[in-house]
Amino acid sequence: MKMKTRICYQDGVSKGQPLPLTKEKWDELIDSPEVKNICQRIAELDVDAADYNDWKQALKKRLPVILPHASSFANGRRVSADATPSGLAMLDVDHVESPWDFLDRLRLTEDRPLTLTEDRPAAPDRRETATLTEDFLQANGIVLVAVTASGKGLRVIGERLERESIESAQVRMADVLGIKEYDAVTKDLARASYVVPRSYFLYVDEPGLLLMNEQDTDAIDGSHADNGGKYAAEGEIAEGRVLTLTEERSPVEYRREQNTAALMTQDAAALMTQNTAALTSRGIPYSDIIEQLMIATGNGGGAVQGERNTVYFSLANYMRYICDFDAEVLLQVLPDFGLSVQERRQAISSAIGRPRKSEMPLVLQSAIAVAERETSVSGSPEGERVISAAEMAMPALPRLLKLLCRRLPEEYRPAMVIASLPVLGALATRVRFEYLDRQEQSLSFFSCITAPAASGKSFIRKPMDLLLTPINEQDAIEREKEQAYKDKLRASKNSKNQPEDPHACPRNNGVSISIAKLLQLLTYAQGKHLIGIGEEMDTLVKSEKAGVWSQKSDIYRLAFDNAEYGQAYMSDASFNAHIKVYYNLLLTGTPNSMKRFFKDLENGLATRVAFAQLPDTSFTEIPVFAPYSESEKAEIIRWARKLDSLSPSLPSREGVVRISCPQVGTVISAWLEKKRQQAIDADSHAMDTLRRRAAVIGFRAGMLCYLLENSKWTKVVGEFAEWVAEYVFRNQMELWGEGIEQLFNGDASLNGERGAATSLLALLPEEFSTGDLIKLRARKGQSVSTSAIKVLLHRWKSNRRIEKVADGQWHRLT
Repeated sequence: MKMKTRICYQDGVSKGQPLPLTKEKWDELIDSPEVKNICQRIAELDVDAADYNDWKQALKKRLPVILPHASSFANGRRVSADATPSGLAMLDVDHVESPWDFLDRLRLTEDRPLTLTEDRPAAPDRRETATLTEDFLQANGIVLVAVTASGKGLRVIGERLERESIESAQVRMADVLGIKEYDAVTKDLARASYVVPRSYFLYVDEPGLLLMNEQDTDAIDGSHADNGGKYAAEGEIAEGRVLTLTEERSPVEYRREQNTAALMTQDAAALMTQNTAALTSRGIPYSDIIEQLMIATGNGGGAVQGERNTVYFSLANYMRYICDFDAEVLLQVLPDFGLSVQERRQAISSAIGRPRKSEMPLVLQSAIAVAERETSVSGSPEGERVISAAEMAMPALPRLLKLLCRRLPEEYRPAMVIASLPVLGALATRVRFEYLDRQEQSLSFFSCITAPAASGKSFIRKPMDLLLTPINEQDAIEREKEQAYKDKLRASKNSKNQPEDPHACPRNNGVSISIAKLLQLLTYAQGKHLIGIGEEMDTLVKSEKAGVWSQKSDIYRLAFDNAEYGQAYMSDASFNAHIKVYYNLLLTGTPNSMKRFFKDLENGLATRVAFAQLPDTSFTEIPVFAPYSESEKAEIIRWARKLDSLSPSLPSREGVVRISCPQVGTVISAWLEKKRQQAIDADSHAMDTLRRRAAVIGFRAGMLCYLLENSKWTKVVGEFAEWVAEYVFRNQMELWGEGIEQLFNGDASLNGERGAATSLLALLPEEFSTGDLIKLRARKGQSVSTSAIKVLLHRWKSNRRIEKVADGQWHRLT
């Protein structure tokens, strides 16, 4: 008997083409170290964290997928209309208590479960119980029971019976397994299931899952062509009842029986004779368009009891425009929501009878555009990909930064530059200069280096220790003074003559420091920058959870602009002061700890930080960081002493060094304007917000580079200032752009292209329609709501970017 592969797989949920899943490929996927590692990382996530779902989804998207409902796809596209049914149905069960013990909790009699129980099945031998369970699953056509990639749910795959829809098969499988609730939308022929390691399987019948009798495939393939074969595609038997099993007939045997005509109503049978070509519009499955319409109209969770008629009527009202106002086509493509054929026909008749607009509604245009993006496997059009921060070429560097980067792998050098900014700023703490707004600034920097665990974040430790040599030497003296004072204080505890406080001020104190102590040191520092270095950001995250520590973020924000902070208490034991905050900060941590620390985008702290993202070194060779030579160490320390020794050339009451380099201002002004134009064209509030903070950081970096170039303007200074601004901007857009955009417009539909800085207007033709704009924004993952489109067109028109030609037609001005 000839056999062929039964289901397909893809390299990822949104990459690669559906390919036949062979036994060899199946073993490769479920035994893959990468699959195991990703699932382990998901299991280690903190489920109570606010960003748990975001990280879980991001990790799951890196997993390959299987496509249990389809044996093949025409034209290599994962589209339901192009699918050949496999004869299997998948049940997706979320939030299962102790999913790993699910089969053990099945209380079995001789051949079927009666109920689920918390107790173990009553059986004399566990092996006997396992055999009984396997016999039961096999008799009911179940081919796979596995824990899902999240570790919190179950995935069940089983045989579909003759003429049985996926939905009916799911109801039957849930019933025999005693499952009360499951995901009712998992019925699309193109539905994917994330691959999990072999250890996640509770039961698997590999031949039943992977192999198909070729004598049966003609009927299955035929069912896709004319819906006259063995298995019904999703939604085809709208009125079909759930099939009844008897103890004499197992589902597998029942599936092979041919007499099933009585299971279909006349309407369902008529629908099954329709050609599936009618199930797409412009090559996009109607089901995908309907799904997006449901989301756009606030019914993304489905139609609930009491609202089914209203939701069905609303869908019919929109879908009539792309179904030729044909009631039979609408009856076929719209989900039934459990309504009878008569109820659905009445709703469709009412919708078709309503007045028609001359143009397709914007809501429908948007739904089509989003559905087109979701079903596309071709990726972004050529030329639209935006270079990430990690792909930016390094600029020319001043001598000190060249030394720091010389021994590092190339991909670690941008992070070294960003990490050095807070330390170099603390060394040159007396330097002051005017920004573009004529306000005085200092070399205040916050930097954050983020990478997955064991990616080599500690590479910054040695170079930072070398740079901190002058500060650490002075701190040793200050700590001796502080300890001597404490010793004298203890010795004279009951004496009237108390020792005088020497105002000792070590400047490098890490990040685990109380508010009162930090305020005391800021006061004693007299305008010098303190420096905090935290190599494990989770340390700060944990300390932030304790009452008084919540003020830390306030101090950090004020430190960026050297604004004033103070506290006053009645108790003499507390430290009272009101002082300008000069404090630089360098943090390293994993993406998860970073997300936990910068959890509140509205407070603005994340936008003040220069981020650098290290490459993920999973499954790669260990990066090599060559040690500095003795001469290089000595030169780095000489540069550090030079910056630390900067003092006013003339007596100054504030004791500061004022410098000026107008060329840096010119470079940053031009960069700011370029980003402003991009923000207008891209309609991005996030770009407009982040460009401003990135410009400040770039300006300060330019002034630091000016010092490192011996206080001379060179081409290196200008290139470095612009590179830092652009690098910081791109990283902030990649990390926070989506979240900031949502804060402005409350739109949760934005997706992965968070860092997109491409001009939408430049990507449109010279003559374009509103529909062209909607499609482009959908492809870029931006909001396609009616209000968003209208606001953008108004903004472009007000800024003389476009002019109106006719209703819905626009001309792009040069």
